[in-house]
Amino acid sequence: MSDLAERQRNLLFATLELYRALGGSFEQLEASIMEDATGAPRRVDVIIGDLMHELAAIRHIHDMDLMQAAHNTLDIRLREIRAVLATGGAP
Repeated sequence: MSDLAERQRNLLFATLELYRALGGSFEQLEASIMEDATGAPRRVDVIIGDLMHELAAIRHIHDMDLMQAAHNTLDIRLREIRAVLATGGAP
């Protein structure tokens, strides 16, 4: 949990996957990145607030409960770990 590089990578991949699942294109993404490249980063707490706001809107649009989404993710991860352990691998 304390590996910042891993947290950054996981956040980036999850965010990009959600962006694409919602219909975002690579062209739109590239244009957004280039538009924002020159500005100084905002504070982490403010950005997290904006992220939570957008996630709440997406959850509302898709009629999704946050706790159910978390439960579904944990359930999938546990199944993956069990499958690896059943084959003799390390989780």
